Amino acid sequence: MLIPIKQTNTYTILLLATKWYIFWSAVIILMAKNKYRLIIYTVVFMFLFVTCTYWVSLYTLLLLVLYLTITRFLEKIRNKLIKKTLKGIWTFFFIFLIVIGTKLFMVDIYIIPSASMNNTLYTNDVILVNKLKYGPKLPRSPFEIPWINIAFYFNDRAKQRINEKWWIYKRLSGTINIKNGDVVVFTMFKDDMVIVKRCMGIAGDTLAIRRGDVYIGENILSPSNQILNTYEFSVNNRRVFYNKLDSIDLNIALNRTRSNHFRTTLSLQEKSELERLGDVKGLKKVTDTLTSKSEVYPNSEYNCWNRDEYGPFVVPKKGMTISLTLENYALYHKAINEHEKVSIKTKEDKYTVNGTEVTTYTFKQNYYFMMGDNRNGSMDSRVWGIVPEERIIGKVQCVLWSNYQDTFQWNRFFKKVE
Repeated sequence: MLIPIKQTNTYTILLLATKWYIFWSAVIILMAKNKYRLIIYTVVFMFLFVTCTYWVSLYTLLLLVLYLTITRFLEKIRNKLIKKTLKGIWTFFFIFLIVIGTKLFMVDIYIIPSASMNNTLYTNDVILVNKLKYGPKLPRSPFEIPWINIAFYFNDRAKQRINEKWWIYKRLSGTINIKNGDVVVFTMFKDDMVIVKRCMGIAGDTLAIRRGDVYIGENILSPSNQILNTYEFSVNNRRVFYNKLDSIDLNIALNRTRSNHFRTTLSLQEKSELERLGDVKGLKKVTDTLTSKSEVYPNSEYNCWNRDEYGPFVVPKKGMTISLTLENYALYHKAINEHEKVSIKTKEDKYTVNGTEVTTYTFKQNYYFMMGDNRNGSMDSRVWGIVPEERIIGKVQCVLWSNYQDTFQWNRFFKKVE
């Protein structure tokens, strides 16, 4: 079993990786036909060892040893027809293994279904998701293994368990931890719907939203100039304003609310450009006003939060212990019941976990608070709650290509996502 980084220390990992390096180097030396092949193998391994986690190097070496072993065995077959046939089958099977391994452990491709991440990601953008960053999670059932799952769809007994988790949650080590501002792909809900949002609060953060701005502790978090908010403003002269707007080629949709008053959706960059026109007055963000009843997750009777006035809310961290009070129960019982695989209940100011009376609860995994960049057009953690670590798939690396508004966007071809 591989040892996740977060469960050990750096010294242990380096020691284990060194032992594996010595072992597999010896195997390669024994199998290599000439010194040039050995040099190539060693360089490839060292590159992977330095740039990736150790399990990537081991996985690559396992594939290499398997390929060399089978290939050498096939070379000993004397019948040319049989040898050629078996080589073709083996080549196809080996490529098949590489494809499955790449999709499971390294990268995957998804299509953006909605406008909740405008202007960072647009509808129908095809994105590349890097699973190596946070470490890939292992499949929870054979239905999560590409191509292999086809065989299980033909088995009636297996199909009855299609929505079950056959194996426990395991995640291999990654190269980094999730950071505030990362654009992350994850699954939610019972149907494992794949969602992409920006992580605004990591495990242990105290998150608050004030007039639409996100704060972590006392510091405002502005990870991208592309985050959209709704603004209102007025102008002195509409014709002059329109001419100035045309001169800077600012492509925004204006909704005229009164004679010289407008409402529009802007990124921080677009807001700065609009303010520089000089004819804009009273530009201010439009936010929800507080009410007497909570309108957002966790819909607690102890607060009156909404999408633009939220918190403070402490994002649960693995090992974090909370006292079970009426307020804490209201804030966290949904996450505990949905993601911690226990049943927490309250009755007459007493609390039980799986039927046992308790006064505190300790979280079993890390959680994250996700928000869409299109703040007024996004269903996110403000609506359906925090995301547990076991639901994380990976980090969005880049836009492979974009067909926004049915037109190929050359300026977004292999565009890095930040």
